[in-house]
Amino acid sequence: MHLIAKEFKSGLKPFLFWTLGLFVLIFAGIVKSMGAMAEGQFMTELIGRFPRIVIAVMGMLNVDISSFGGYYAVLMQYIFVLAAVYASHLGSSAVSRESIDRTYEFLFTKPRSRSFILAHKMLATMAFLTAFSSLNFVFSLLAVKQLTLQGDYSGVFARFSLAIWLVGIVFFSLSAMFAASFRAAEHGARAGNLAVLGAYAIAVGYDLVEQPGLLRLVTPFRYFLQTELITGAVSPLYAGLCLLLSAALLAVAFARFERRDLGAL
Repeated sequence: MHLIAKEFKSGLKPFLFWTLGLFVLIFAGIVKSMGAMAEGQFMTELIGRFPRIVIAVMGMLNVDISSFGGYYAVLMQYIFVLAAVYASHLGSSAVSRESIDRTYEFLFTKPRSRSFILAHKMLATMAFLTAFSSLNFVFSLLAVKQLTLQGDYSGVFARFSLAIWLVGIVFFSLSAMFAASFRAAEHGARAGNLAVLGAYAIAVGYDLVEQPGLLRLVTPFRYFLQTELITGAVSPLYAGLCLLLSAALLAVAFARFERRDLGAL
């Protein structure tokens, strides 16, 4: 418990920073939704003049931004990326914080196995990711109440928040595996960030291709499609895939961390 409390203390300041960014994005985005819906036809025509690849990068393909649900789905695409970058940071720091702070000799000479210590560190950092996803739901509800929009959107908010958490744990686990595999901590962190960038680039490609086929399996950003989440579906298949991928990646991370030469850091 002392180790978990220490991780909470170390991760609290970054968590507050990322939460502030989440708060600003959601409130500013939902406030702007009123203008987008009021000028729905004009906005739709304007966006239709953009090159298709630009619309795909902005996450606006096949989405009706003149409705609140469609506008919120576009906003959530940016939140997905934000959550993925934060999750990548959490996974990397859970594995490599001691090597960066030069405190690994103190921690890993304790009468506990490396896996025991790493598991407790990951539990603490996963709590931050869970809180981040939950706050997405809370902030969305609060923003809608401020605007007094008609209709109940709590189900939409809950589905997007769950999808954010599921996608987040994939990048969390992937980044943890990279951090455990590279000798230099900064290399593991860089690999995690590049994975997020590469996955988003593939997601844009998925949107551009008329028949993407198995391309959806390659990028977690398209495991949960905007249209599905708006209409009321969180795919059990891809939810299970997220959990299986995370379990497999974490298993590799623990195995490699057990064999890691801490003295060479």
